Amino acid sequence: GIFLTAIHVMAQQVTVTGKITSSEDGLPIPGASVKIKGTAYAVQTSTTGTYSIKTKAGDVLQFVYLGLITQERTVGSSTVIDVALNSDTNKLNEVVVTAQGIERTKRSLGYDAQTVGGAEIAGSQRENFINALQGRVAGITVTPTNGTPGASSSIIIRGAVSLDGDNQPLFVIDGLPISNNTFSEYNLVGQGTFNRQNDYGNRGMDINPEDIESLTILKGPEAAALYGTQGASGAVVITTKKAKAGKATVAYNNVFKFDNAYRFPDVQTVYGGGAGGIFDEEIRTRTYFGARYPEKFQRYDNLGAFYKTGFTQRHNASVAGGTEALSVRSSVSYTKQNGVIEGTDFNSINARLTGTSKISSKISMNGSFNLISSKTNKTFKGEASPMISVLTWPVIDDIRNRYTSTGARRTITGSLSAELDNPLWAMENNPNWDKLSRIIGNYGIDYKPLSWLNISMKAGVDIYTMQGLSGYHPEAYRANVASTAYVGGGLNTFSENKILYNGTFVVNAKKTFGKFSPRLTLGYDINDDRDQTTAQFGTRFYQSGFFSMNNTDPTTQRVQFSDVYKRKMGAFAQAELGYADMLYLTLTGRQDFSSTLSPGDVGFFYPATALSFVFTELPVFKNISWLSEGKFRASWGQGGKDSRYAYIKKTRLIAQTTTGGGFATDVTLGNPDLEAEFTTTTDLGMDLSFLKNRLSMNFSYYFTKSDGQITAPRLSYATGAILAYINSGVIKNRGFELTVKGTPILKKDFSWDITANVTRQRGEIKSLPGDQETFYVSDSWLADNVRKQYFVGNSVSALAGNDYLRNKNGQTLINPVNGMPIKDTNFTPMGDAAPDFGLGINNSFTYKNFNLNFLMDIRKGGDIYNATEAYLYARGMSKLSLDREEPRIIAGVMRDGLENSANPTPNNIVVVPYITTSYYSTFYNVRDFIEKDINWVRLKEVTLRYNLPKTLFTSSKVFKTASIFATGTDLLLISNYKGVDPSVNGLSAASGGTGGTGIDFGSFGLPKTYSFGINVGF
Repeated sequence: GIFLTAIHVMAQQVTVTGKITSSEDGLPIPGASVKIKGTAYAVQTSTTGTYSIKTKAGDVLQFVYLGLITQERTVGSSTVIDVALNSDTNKLNEVVVTAQGIERTKRSLGYDAQTVGGAEIAGSQRENFINALQGRVAGITVTPTNGTPGASSSIIIRGAVSLDGDNQPLFVIDGLPISNNTFSEYNLVGQGTFNRQNDYGNRGMDINPEDIESLTILKGPEAAALYGTQGASGAVVITTKKAKAGKATVAYNNVFKFDNAYRFPDVQTVYGGGAGGIFDEEIRTRTYFGARYPEKFQRYDNLGAFYKTGFTQRHNASVAGGTEALSVRSSVSYTKQNGVIEGTDFNSINARLTGTSKISSKISMNGSFNLISSKTNKTFKGEASPMISVLTWPVIDDIRNRYTSTGARRTITGSLSAELDNPLWAMENNPNWDKLSRIIGNYGIDYKPLSWLNISMKAGVDIYTMQGLSGYHPEAYRANVASTAYVGGGLNTFSENKILYNGTFVVNAKKTFGKFSPRLTLGYDINDDRDQTTAQFGTRFYQSGFFSMNNTDPTTQRVQFSDVYKRKMGAFAQAELGYADMLYLTLTGRQDFSSTLSPGDVGFFYPATALSFVFTELPVFKNISWLSEGKFRASWGQGGKDSRYAYIKKTRLIAQTTTGGGFATDVTLGNPDLEAEFTTTTDLGMDLSFLKNRLSMNFSYYFTKSDGQITAPRLSYATGAILAYINSGVIKNRGFELTVKGTPILKKDFSWDITANVTRQRGEIKSLPGDQETFYVSDSWLADNVRKQYFVGNSVSALAGNDYLRNKNGQTLINPVNGMPIKDTNFTPMGDAAPDFGLGINNSFTYKNFNLNFLMDIRKGGDIYNATEAYLYARGMSKLSLDREEPRIIAGVMRDGLENSANPTPNNIVVVPYITTSYYSTFYNVRDFIEKDINWVRLKEVTLRYNLPKTLFTSSKVFKTASIFATGTDLLLISNYKGVDPSVNGLSAASGGTGGTGIDFGSFGLPKTYSFGINVGF
């Protein structure tokens, strides 16, 4: 195997030595790579620029260093090869890793592939590295669920292409897919909260940022065609760090972080608890329509008591080195994060081992093994969020006083069912945790029988076990309300076992014939995905506070087991023809087979084509000194999605856990004729660079049509079912992306680099399932009567709610009995969560050994339903309710039969909200709480780093390099949004469609974070 001693052919080998220098100043280049072309084997130059490599006559050596032109030398009779590398001013010669691990130069790509360096990602100091991509890549939207430890984040590339399916991209590490799954509450039994109250993290967050060498976002149609059903929403392709032959290197870095919550809803402290203007100081209700507080009274800072300063420490260590025969890199990372809310934390250990081995001049192997263990203690969210409780807690009562003298829960109303839980008590007594054990491994072998032919085989496995528990203490509010499912205390537990097997076989042929450079890639891959979940539910504790299923009443216990097994297979081919390093035509095709759809059918075929024209290779452009390079590109392709659910070809039988056992027909009908969703994309673009690459621009315009949506619309009850899976519905997306990079200042001791990423994306519903005019996302109905809903001709991110009834002239209809407006029971479009555009600006200033870097994230437009404010308004805690003593007549006309006549009856009934508190609690219009055109400017990151001079370590036999840094994340947010944080997702990353983006209910915003740390090389 890769990590055992290999047998090598030595008879023909020679040792080649030499020195690599810069052609500009003649100085040695340390850290340059010397590779044997066509293999994975490479060594690095020493601090003096020297190298030594074992090879054989006829091998081609490649001399590579970032920013310099790669050179090649053929090994002959001489065993000394010195090379002087020239500066590379041609960005189109850069090599990127594309779909299926194929390495291609940027000049040959007919689509845009944006790459982010691993050092940049790790330098962001974020536990979930996905959050580091927002603002750094054009065309993507990253939305964290909240700012607590272990929270999930979703990433969407170029908008949603599926009404109900998963719109997140495929994650690929070193050529093989891994899981970025987020556990769904649908897998629980007895929960019924549909991803609204719990968040289990996205599994992409398990990747250690310090192990990432580079990350490429594939968002063109060609990427979708090569990955088939897995890549219809794009791909995140990660290349990890690997060792190179040479002297062993040891690295260590740490970071210590301090978090502070800093944005909160603004509540009123003028009126006390009660109703109708009457205040009962002894009862202290949780609605605040009582009398005014006295001028002087004890106010408690309950928000200050609830939040604390969070603290995180993270340590990373790595060892890398080896010989030509075998090189190994090992790393380990430890993270301990305590959140800004008492009782929330995230702890993880991440260990990784990678290796490469050269068996012979034609055969090389590589592999890796990654072990992850983590545990998260978290808070509930949404309606169950302790944020809701702390905001409505009486300011005259101290939440720290949460226990009686006997240790029982202290109540302020005298009734466990009449008030929400004290938030501090809830965090201590309502447990909510999950833990993970995960193994990611892959093995690959490359065989190069000829200089122009490479055969690659890879196999990988991603296995994890996740366990979780959430529950309510017998004294909790939810355990004492008659309508709750947790009477007497209750808990949900689950155990998920996921096994993902992947295998690929790829043949790549590439040869040059004069000016022509054809390339042919043939391949086959297989993906086996098995997910087993066992969930249990029980209530009525025998012993208070002991959270075990054995401590619940057996008559209340329920269990659910699911075993979902899916297989995908695909054969693919890609042919490329290049001419004179100027014109490239690429044709791609993939035939997919999916077990979730029609296993007896021939599968689904996805074609793609791309054209790249480097027009600056034409003689007419050679003499334009200010134009460094230019390229036009165009691509067209199809991709698809199979169902995210298994076994929907047939109507399922559902176990009956509450009616004495047996099975019943599922309320959702299967469909034997289901096909894959198809997404067709056209992408046009241009890449330009000027002034010897001091200024560059990448522009893309795309148009996407997604049809054959797999959804389950409602049926007539006469059918005996509620839902049925069908293929129907069309989404169209269009938008543009612009990336501008510049180096305004480039001096010997000072430089300034700036990058701007602009994103504009709009999605529209063209048709809906079953020719319906509307179709709503049930998960997103999480607060009052507002939800995400699709309407034909409207945005894919539309917000819908219950407006007031209106006459034909748009006037509000008033109830003639009480003078209050009448609510419409139908849902109508009220907003659009999609922004008009996004802008990320990254600046980097370098002065000698100092570097200052800061990233701004700017968003223009987009609507947000501030459900937290609506909740406070209905309970008299919002400052919008301070006008309660002012009599008023609500504008509108009476609903008296004349409302649509030429002379409707104007409303003349006077209402005093101070007395008629239903004005706030019942008759408010949710439209008033959908905040329009939300803009923000967020200082996402700022880092100051100092690299200690290397002269300090010239005499040291231990230390080689060292640097210190200070980083701040999310330090500043300027926004017209009145809520906590405009970057919101009311659900979790497990939700399909457009999820809960644009809905804010009980959310915890991103905290300010101050980080300090060191990096040391040995």
